[in-house]
Amino acid sequence: MNVRIETERLNLREYTVGDLYLLSSLLSDATTMAHWPAPLTETQVSAWLERALDDYASPHYGRLAVMLKTGEYIGDAGIVRTMIDGVLENDLGYIIDHRYWGRGYGLEAARALRDYGHRHGMTRIVANMATSNVSSVRVAEKLGMTLARTFINAGNRDLETRLYVSHKARA
Repeated sequence: MNVRIETERLNLREYTVGDLYLLSSLLSDATTMAHWPAPLTETQVSAWLERALDDYASPHYGRLAVMLKTGEYIGDAGIVRTMIDGVLENDLGYIIDHRYWGRGYGLEAARALRDYGHRHGMTRIVANMATSNVSSVRVAEKLGMTLARTFINAGNRDLETRLYVSHKARA
């Protein structure tokens, strides 16, 4: 399955092996990755891309390249199955290049992915971020996600982390 999601201003598409350079420019940027323990190394970026490609074997999961409709790569977003504080979750994540912050691209990509996940049977989708990551907190809240709880995240420098939840509306 080749996932492509279109929004008003964005195209989200599956990565290819040839996208390593694009992904590396995003994930190794210190400003963009300020809320992560550190920018990713070349080895970590390669592993990220390999996981994304592997995740496509499970329908509707995986990280996607976030492209402006002009064709410019501006970020990474997707839904992956991951353990969060001991629970296997459908985790919605989004990373937008710092040069494009404040323009609503993260919200637009996250909304499209949340809706896509719910349309394809995901009854519960979560987003988690450090409490200090105010921009990501705002995205989750603007999506109408509910704050389920806060916890100390051993996987992210023992930072206080917020877990937001979106439940699929019943038909």
